[in-house]
Amino acid sequence: MQRISVFIPDETKRTINITAKAANKTEAEIIRDALSKGLKANHPKSNAQALLDLAKMAKKIPTKGKVPADFIKNLDYYTWGGEKRD
Repeated sequence: MQRISVFIPDETKRTINITAKAANKTEAEIIRDALSKGLKANHPKSNAQALLDLAKMAKKIPTKGKVPADFIKNLDYYTWGGEKRD
């Protein structure tokens, strides 16, 4: 593990302390958990994962058999689940 130092507001420190006591964990554990969750939520997916996700979505596009007449007009609806246009 690496050690870092950061300045945080007094209110954030109190919140960390209260959360740690309530969860019966150390403040360091609470901070590591919060950083990990926050970074996962804010960090963009890797290019490889984005391509895999795109490939999964592409499988939903009807390419064989009966293709809806409004497919081009409602491409977002059929691929991403967006709003269907009239």
